[in-house]
This record gives sequence, C-alpha cells and structure tokens, in this order.
Amino acid sequence: MTSEPDNPSGDEALLRDQIAYYRARAPEYDEWWARTGRFDRGPEFNAAWFADITAVENAFVTFLDRERPRTALEFACGTGLFTRFIAPRVGQLTAVDASPEAIAINRARVRDARVNYVQADLFAWTPPARCDLVAMCFWLSHVPDARFDAFWAKVRGALAGGGAAYVIDSAHDPTSTALNHAPPDRRAGVALRKLNDGREFRIVKVFHEADALRTRLAGLGFDAAITATSRYFIHGSVRVAA
Repeated sequence: MTSEPDNPSGDEALLRDQIAYYRARAPEYDEWWARTGRFDRGPEFNAAWFADITAVENAFVTFLDRERPRTALEFACGTGLFTRFIAPRVGQLTAVDASPEAIAINRARVRDARVNYVQADLFAWTPPARCDLVAMCFWLSHVPDARFDAFWAKVRGALAGGGAAYVIDSAHDPTSTALNHAPPDRRAGVALRKLNDGREFRIVKVFHEADALRTRLAGLGFDAAITATSRYFIHGSVRVAA
C-alpha cells in the first residue's frame, strides 16, 4: 500500500486498524451480506435484509443501464458484490481496495478483463484519469468526518463532465451487524468489530442519514439524489451541481 499523507486530524492509527480488519475479514466478509453465521438474525430480520438488498441492487442496475458509463472507478471494491454489476456494463473499470485478500476474491468472482485492480490506501491514492462513474458501495461510512470534504474533492476531480457518483451504504440499524457486536452508536464515528476467531479491531463507522447527506453534499457543490430503503441502507446518485 502507498504511504499515508500528512493528517492533522490524527486518525492514522485508526485507519491502519481499519485496513487490517478488512484484510483479515476478507474470507468471511460475505457472511454479512448473506446473513449466515453470526449475522443470521432469524427469518423475520433476514427477510427484511434481503428485501432491502433487492431494492438497492435493482436501483443500482437501473442507474447503470440508464447512464451507460463508458469508464468507471470503484472505491473499496471489496469482494465484488457490486463490481459484478458494474463490470459487464462499462468499457473499463478501475477497482481499488487496500486489501489484496479482498481483491483476490473479487477477481475470482467477477472474472472480467475490463477490470483493472489496484491495491492502494484510498486516502493516499489519486485517480489517474477522469471517468464517467465513481461507485462507492459501503465505503463512505468508513471515511472519517474530518476527511469528508477532502474525499469529495477527490471524487469531483475523478468525475468527467456529465459523470456521476453512486453511493450505497449502511443506515443505522442495530440488527445490521453481528450478534456478538455491541449495538452501533449512531454518533460515535468509531465501532469495535470482531472476527469469527474473536480478534477485535477499531474501524471508522459514520452512519449517514439520507436527508442530512444530501444537505451536506449540496454545501460542497453536489446535487445528490440519496434515499433510504425501508430499514438497512441508503443509496443514490451524486452529481456536480450545474
């Protein structure tokens, strides 16, 4: 990974722990999405989870098919849960993640020559070219609040004229996380997470609300069409304001 930039907010140790967590978690990451193991909360909650997944996936695919981006960038591509929807619909995709373990799973899942994988710390990495789409699926909540404005300046610099970003992320719900995790604190900005083997890591976890996120992005010069599913997620497009 690339070296970290100067950081007056002093969150370098937390961000290192976050990267270490997602590297170690890569082999078990999809258990969260599939509601298996520690994430299985029974038929009622699981049904609500999968209904919200369907809503998010359908909205994202509809957006991709309408916009038809030729080039795309995916921040924190992870194990490929959304890379698999982007890759077949673009001419070229740059998929970036700090975890080589997650990238290996993504590559095996997607198996598409149009994807160029980059292992990099997203806070230190600069996109080499502008593109039509910047996707961030379950990444924005891991951006510390002190880095929010700088991150969106990076997004602005990565977007070609007429391009758009697309955000998918977690809403605040105590049943979204593992059974052996403490209920997430909506305002803390930091969460303690465990792996299946019991190891613990601190990560950034900022729960954005759709209305507040739209307002905050408007203050940075973006038009955001962010909405919420019935329970678990927020999602939508973000464009540079005219």
